Amino acid sequence: MECQDEKVSDAPKSDKRFSLTYVGWSSLDRRTTLPMLPWLVAEIRRKSEKSDCGTQVQAREVQLVLIPPFIRCVPSNNSSSSVFIFEHKAQLISRFIHNSNDLTYFAYLLRGQPDNPESEMSCHVFKACDPNQVPEVISSIRQVSKSALKEDAKAKQEADEAFYNSQKFEVLYCGKVTVAHKKAPSTLIDDCIGKFRQHEVERKRLRLLSGQRGSTESAPLEFTMGGEGDPLSSTLNESLEDPDSPEVEDMGVMMAPIRRRHSSAPNHVQPSDADKNRTMLFQVGRFEVNLISPDSKTVVLEKNFKDISSCSQGIKQTDHFGFICRDPAESGPSQYICYVFQCASESLVDEVMLTLKQAFSTAAALQSNKTQIQLCEACPMHDLHKLCERIEGTQRELTKIAIQKYLSQLTDNEQAEIFERVQKMKPGSDQEENELVILHLRQLCGTKQKSHLHIGETPQVSALKNPNGTATGGRFKLDILKNKARTSLTNSLENIFSRVGWSREVFFFKHSFFSAYSFEFNFLPCYLISPISLSLGDCDARELLPLSPRSCDSSQDPFGRLLPSSSESLSGERPKRTGADYRALWKTAIHQQILLLRMEKENQRLEASRDELHIRKMKLDYQEVGQCSKEVQGLWERKLTAPGRTTVPQDKEEMHNALCQGVPKNRRGEVWLLLCHQHRLRHRLPPRQQAPDTPYHDLLKQLTAQQHAILVDLGRTFPTHQYFSAQLGAGQLSLYNLLKAYSLLDTEVGYCQGISFVAGVLLLHMSEDQAFDMLKFLMYDLGFRRQYRPDMVSLQIQMYQLSRLLHDYHRELYNHLEEHEICPSLYAAPWFLTLFASQFPLGFVSRIFDFLFVQGTEVIFKVALCLLSSHEGEIVECDSFESIVDYLKTTIPNLTQTQMEQTITKVLEMDISKQLHAYEVEYHVLQDEMLDSGPLADDSDRLDKLEKTNIQLKKQNMDLLEKLQAARQKIQTLETNVENFLSRESKMKHMIRSLEQERVAYQKTIERMRSCLPPDALADVEMTQIKTGPNGKAKPAAKKP
Repeated sequence: MECQDEKVSDAPKSDKRFSLTYVGWSSLDRRTTLPMLPWLVAEIRRKSEKSDCGTQVQAREVQLVLIPPFIRCVPSNNSSSSVFIFEHKAQLISRFIHNSNDLTYFAYLLRGQPDNPESEMSCHVFKACDPNQVPEVISSIRQVSKSALKEDAKAKQEADEAFYNSQKFEVLYCGKVTVAHKKAPSTLIDDCIGKFRQHEVERKRLRLLSGQRGSTESAPLEFTMGGEGDPLSSTLNESLEDPDSPEVEDMGVMMAPIRRRHSSAPNHVQPSDADKNRTMLFQVGRFEVNLISPDSKTVVLEKNFKDISSCSQGIKQTDHFGFICRDPAESGPSQYICYVFQCASESLVDEVMLTLKQAFSTAAALQSNKTQIQLCEACPMHDLHKLCERIEGTQRELTKIAIQKYLSQLTDNEQAEIFERVQKMKPGSDQEENELVILHLRQLCGTKQKSHLHIGETPQVSALKNPNGTATGGRFKLDILKNKARTSLTNSLENIFSRVGWSREVFFFKHSFFSAYSFEFNFLPCYLISPISLSLGDCDARELLPLSPRSCDSSQDPFGRLLPSSSESLSGERPKRTGADYRALWKTAIHQQILLLRMEKENQRLEASRDELHIRKMKLDYQEVGQCSKEVQGLWERKLTAPGRTTVPQDKEEMHNALCQGVPKNRRGEVWLLLCHQHRLRHRLPPRQQAPDTPYHDLLKQLTAQQHAILVDLGRTFPTHQYFSAQLGAGQLSLYNLLKAYSLLDTEVGYCQGISFVAGVLLLHMSEDQAFDMLKFLMYDLGFRRQYRPDMVSLQIQMYQLSRLLHDYHRELYNHLEEHEICPSLYAAPWFLTLFASQFPLGFVSRIFDFLFVQGTEVIFKVALCLLSSHEGEIVECDSFESIVDYLKTTIPNLTQTQMEQTITKVLEMDISKQLHAYEVEYHVLQDEMLDSGPLADDSDRLDKLEKTNIQLKKQNMDLLEKLQAARQKIQTLETNVENFLSRESKMKHMIRSLEQERVAYQKTIERMRSCLPPDALADVEMTQIKTGPNGKAKPAAKKP
């Protein structure tokens, strides 16, 4: 038979066929472990080779056909596709087995029913003619399995996302209390809140009394309740810990250690940092609850449902809730902890409690369907597992000895039965004999396992049916204890042998004992004595201590190298050392330890720098539009490093020209910050229009009512980008912080769909703090917040302006869209709300943002008009509503690199500011006319419309007043500047007049002095006199001959 891949002409291209030999299959007990599998494969292989195998499937030539997601085994001599030996899905394969003795054999384990844990598994064995074909077959099957699992994951992705998005809540961690019982009184939450507030007041009082806030803020807080005068002492044995420190060590999560003092100790309180961010995301999973910190981007607490005993809501404090769970670090009366949280509203607490109730019910239903496999130390299958584990990888002779040793533990009848069966089959070699013995041992253990009672169980036998039940139960217990004692003794001896003689162990000799002792291994078999153990026969056995890997590491324990080594002790006497030698050794060890600490710090710094670079590279993983030359990069480098760049206005025209030439991707965030500072230097908003001056980190400590809408949109924002794709990863948590902070800052807008994409673009280019400042600049300084207001009036105006631009500049396209009743809000609303970020490539969007910080909303109209005009011909060719909308939403965003560059070039050449202003005025006029001419059904409708008109007019009046106030403020500033110039000019004129008068007085004085001089001295005075030229500059005097 030729072993090669055969491609059938009528089969799909994705199908693969492998010519193999199907050896057979066998069902598995659910307790079958990995060390047992090679013996099971050997059993199937042996049965196929013997003629007396009964109904066992004979080895036959087959073709293994991979038809994703199925695997089909068909006879090689049958071409009909409807005839096959078996068929199953590739993802049901749980494990592959490749025989190390014969590389042509391989097998895989198959799950019968993945949803039913009680269903048996099966093992299918194959043989290939060429050993090199086996890895190819296994790799092909794994690829089909992976692709099938991906398809299943895609089908479940939306349901899973909906589940997890609805199970996350923002909470404020209040603190935790250690309680004595898993069922607490109904007033527990209210009592805890009262204690927390009392503790906060006490801490503030102590802080004022101590006057040393700076030195004690970061110290942990611990004090004990439950003493005399404690109102909770009758119901709770509790100790409060710092509510700012939810971190405890549980479920593998690193948290701060807990320290407790006795209740009789003085009630000493140490103040802690009250400014720490305690807002968390409370996630309810399928079988656990997680507490995630958006600030540190880590899971600070994880508790399984099985550890949670009860949940309760406050009676007076209805916006608080908590749950009691087991503390794995404690035992005894105080082994339960109550975690207390606060939500933004009572309705949110009700939703959390309902979600927890449903999650507990669902988890209990799922757990009830899963019956765990029960095993104990006395289980026959467990004994067989340990035997197979012990003989795994050993030689045949050693395997035979271990099996015989195991057989000696069985009863005489069982030993005789196995011996007769094995001899009846006439094994031809030790390996075949071992396989037969293991086969019968597996059958024996399986039979005994069915009637086996686990340790702690009692036989359910009625006394009426068995009058001697007591004696039988006693004998049964005695057999269990006897087997357990025999097993424990055997294991103990094996452990002693392996500790003393096995060559893989490393031993450490105490340096204080180096006298010669004799130690012999007479009780060990010869093949268990390793060479290293024989070479160490002169030391005391009591001084043989196994050395852990940690203690072997000299870098972790440099002082251990000061001890004499074993080689020195065995070679002879220890060399004598002086005090100076020991001091030198200590200095060397200390110096090396210091170097080690420095190297570890440097490694940590380098690792942090590497992670930062990796995250930055991940953020900027997009193709940039246009090439930025080295000259332009140098220009931006000079601008970004220029002194006073945030306080001195730069040339606006030069800045615009630099933007047109390009922006380096790695400095784009810094360029945006520079444009923001320059804009604020030239345009100052009136105080009423400025954003509230609340620090970003103070906003993060508050709870937001918009948390559900934000959490739902996290998974929808840039779902394919690596930085935002991870569920509650660093990217999504940073985005959550940014959106939450802005929703608290701007209460009128709150959170609106579309802001998440704008914030995401900012986060890809800068830090959280910088992105929040830039988001405020976009919303307030550039006026984008108007389009996110609840009334959406600004967005309606923008849609009208875009429609008027199409009407005036692209009439044919406008008429075609109007003919099919397609208004701009159907396709252009996401462009304005997300600033093109939701549909277009990131490189193109980043280039739009470059000009957005200079020109404002006008850039959005320019880009939209250029995109529609460049695809005008294709849009006109579409002759239906569906085809036009599909083209606008799917085809236009898929721009090529050349199309994006051409669009940016057209945008730079356009100027539509006057048209946009005219269209806005036109929209308001049309609205007024429609309100005035509209039919009025009755007085109530008329009153409602008048009220709406009044509200709109008030808003317009307020906007005009704001503009007027800004204009007046600007005029006042200019008038002040003019007055300053005039006053300065008058001062200068007055100074000039005074200087001229002083000059005239000096000239008169000189004339009088010259008249008093004799004639011979007058000539010398004229030689040294300074004369002024016609331009007012002094001329040098003539030199005396």
